[in-house]
Amino acid sequence: MTEHHYQMILTWTGNKGQGTKEYRGYERSFVLACEGKPDLVGSADPMFLGDKTKYNPEELLVAALTSCHMLSYLHQCAENKIIVTQYRDQPNGTMKI
Repeated sequence: MTEHHYQMILTWTGNKGQGTKEYRGYERSFVLACEGKPDLVGSADPMFLGDKTKYNPEELLVAALTSCHMLSYLHQCAENKIIVTQYRDQPNGTMKI
């Protein structure tokens, strides 16, 4: 079995001076970094006091699932001589709390 390893650096950037002293006293912002790639800025979902202009973990989960599905589909098509010239997906996810 072949192993593939993935390494990232996650840095919380939301300290407003007093860390997590108070629940509403810090930002939920973070930066995801991989060597040789552009940084990805994120935050919590706005319902959890996050920044709506940044990707949140829930969106990133949906993105990971749909991109994995697309790449697997394209691979299977190529292996089975099925020609795909366009692909578009509009995934969505629901979180119940």
